[in-house]
Amino acid sequence: MLHQRTISRGLIFRTLAVVVALVGIGQLRAQPLDTLAARMRGIPVDSLIAREAAATDPRVKCAAIARLVSQYLFLGRPEDCMKAAIRGLEAAEPTGNDTLIGRAHFGIGGAFTQLNEVNGALKHFNIAFERFQHAGDSLGMGAVCKETAIVYQRAGDTEGTLRYMRKAQAYGLSEGIYGRSMSILARCHMERGDLDSALYYARKADVLKVPGNDPYGYANFQLTLAVVHAARGENDLAEPYFKRALAVADSAEVPEPLINAAAGYAKLLIGQGRGSEALVWARKGFGSTEHLRQPGFLVKSTTALSDAFGANGMTDSALVYSKLAHAWRDSLTALQNRSQLQNQLFTQELKDREEAKLRAEELAARSHNIQFGIIALIVITLGIFLLIFSRTAVVGAKAIKNLSLIALLLFFEFINLLVHPVLGEITHHSPLLMLLCMAAIAGLLIPLHHRMEKLITNMLVSKNNRVRLEAARRTIEELEARPTDTNAS
Repeated sequence: MLHQRTISRGLIFRTLAVVVALVGIGQLRAQPLDTLAARMRGIPVDSLIAREAAATDPRVKCAAIARLVSQYLFLGRPEDCMKAAIRGLEAAEPTGNDTLIGRAHFGIGGAFTQLNEVNGALKHFNIAFERFQHAGDSLGMGAVCKETAIVYQRAGDTEGTLRYMRKAQAYGLSEGIYGRSMSILARCHMERGDLDSALYYARKADVLKVPGNDPYGYANFQLTLAVVHAARGENDLAEPYFKRALAVADSAEVPEPLINAAAGYAKLLIGQGRGSEALVWARKGFGSTEHLRQPGFLVKSTTALSDAFGANGMTDSALVYSKLAHAWRDSLTALQNRSQLQNQLFTQELKDREEAKLRAEELAARSHNIQFGIIALIVITLGIFLLIFSRTAVVGAKAIKNLSLIALLLFFEFINLLVHPVLGEITHHSPLLMLLCMAAIAGLLIPLHHRMEKLITNMLVSKNNRVRLEAARRTIEELEARPTDTNAS
């Protein structure tokens, strides 16, 4: 009865340990990260910053930061984007969750893309891809390939862009990036001179019928159709798309599509001899650059304004803005040099973080190994003491039996500690697979524990009994010899 109660208690404790472990493993992975991300859409930057500061749940914090990163990208604020992305990595890494860490590296890669730092962007996109691959997130892998395609597109490598877009399509495109992906393909085919294919993909990109929570995407999709139709000489079809893109970008105060659409529409109007209208829209595009810190857009807007003034016969103003465009081109070169320095600083900061992380992991591994060594030493020492006690008459059979039971429990739990991390690696921390493996191991260990307990206990107790009997025999002989010695004297 005592033995059965011991086994039952051991089984109960082991079951509780398995349940606790599974809860710890599945806590983050079972959460709806996509739902959290969807709830962050449409929230302004200030509110996102407040949510990030107030969040205690790392998933909520990471979701708020990821949305902040995308908002900063759309608003043309690459430095703020990079700072937010680094905060996202700081929040994600302690969780050990592949999806959260992958999204954090994805954001850093996007920030490096905005800063025109190709090496940094590709490095973090590759890390994000590996994390999503480890988590089995096919859509995440597709999103990484799409962003990698943008890196190639900015570098002027159309074939590389198409290659990665095909990979993105193979892995799958989520609803949120489908339209942008089709826009990339449309622009690639435009650059190759294949205007029919460009129009095909531009139409597929038109997935948003109303701006909703994505005015940036809607304006860009309309602009893509406008640019393709204009390139095909279909100005009557291009004009409505330009107007829709301008209206939405202006009302939503999204500068990038507004500047691009204003420059494109002004060029179309100048070609039709509608110089006064072109001047209105060129001024509108230039006005939206007031808070924008990227000279590339300023070059585009001032060039469009210079051409519009020239089309209206205002040569002095045209010359002023032409010179301003040249000045911004020179400023763009200087800014690129400064950006390279800033990129180096960001890269160094990330490198320092990686080195600190490696040092912390090495320290944790060393502490882990020391603890395992101490446990092994305790188990071995207890086994040695058991062997010593079994050969002496000082300790009784009941004490030997209890000590052997404790030693066996420690030994089997030590095996469980060693096996658990290996199982986690093999099963990729899947709660279901971990449960099956732990149940199988328990099914093997419990009968083995019973047999070993019986064998070792009987062996040690019988040896102890023999030693005690031998000691008792010697004592009796000594006592019997004493009266004889006394009589002889």
